[in-house]
Amino acid sequence: MIKRYKLNKHNSTVCGYPGRNYDWSKFCWDGSAVFKSVDKGDLKAPLPYVDDFFIPENCQYLHVPYDFAAAGTICRVRPNATMYAGKIYRGHLIKKQTAVERKDGWYWKLIF
Repeated sequence: MIKRYKLNKHNSTVCGYPGRNYDWSKFCWDGSAVFKSVDKGDLKAPLPYVDDFFIPENCQYLHVPYDFAAAGTICRVRPNATMYAGKIYRGHLIKKQTAVERKDGWYWKLIF
């Protein structure tokens, strides 16, 4: 069985803290933000990208620009720990968790 949950502040963490602690309107999902660096000139925000380092096996997270125009920051956005592979989520054992982009945004995809 496969379920997708739209990534949001309620089912995600940002740099290890609850997603509810962050202003989600400051994330740059389309790469449009520009940081004016004194040293390197204008830096365009990268698009969000998937990674699986520093997280349990069979799990992924995203690097997403946050408040990029003001600070040039890129944050790690992870699913809540309840959505990691090997955990029981809503009564089902998660075999694999991935981050997937769809037309209407990013999702945590859980394979049970």
